[in-house]
Amino acid sequence: MSRARRVDARSERGVSMIEVLVTLVIVAFGLLGLAALQARSLSVQVDSESRRVATTLMTQLYERVTANQEGYGLALATRYTRTMEPGQAVTIPTCANPSACDAQNEVPEVQLALWLTEVSRQLPGAAVWMGATTPGSVMSMTVSVGWLEPNANATAADAACNLIDAVRTNPRYRCMTVTFFPG
Repeated sequence: MSRARRVDARSERGVSMIEVLVTLVIVAFGLLGLAALQARSLSVQVDSESRRVATTLMTQLYERVTANQEGYGLALATRYTRTMEPGQAVTIPTCANPSACDAQNEVPEVQLALWLTEVSRQLPGAAVWMGATTPGSVMSMTVSVGWLEPNANATAADAACNLIDAVRTNPRYRCMTVTFFPG
């Protein structure tokens, strides 16, 4: 009986070492999975923050246009169809009379330049396209804002942006297009 025990003990040598190695492999794969999940979570968080900033900027533009409908509405279709390329500097115009800017002509130009400056400051590699139409008596304004995401892949919705071709075809750009009717 004692010989049977010795044979079993000899045959079980190293079994606990194999169990430990298998456990270490399983734990290592689990930790690698957690690290990948953390990296993906950070990427999604950066994308979410950029979308929040773009939404806030679009809301600010909408509020500016609706607050001065007359000023923006008079020349919206002719003056506010424009494009801002990534890295392009925006010149902020000055009013002829700084103490009393013309609300119909000068204020919209200054506000728009300030808004474009803010877009380029807050969104990396920002690009903007804006256009306005007045079909009949209804004024609408379409604005596309694109920004550079470090790990982004373009989607069909991103490709539909009204941005310059260099941005539209770059898979690292995200895009948001909004059409609003301020009147």
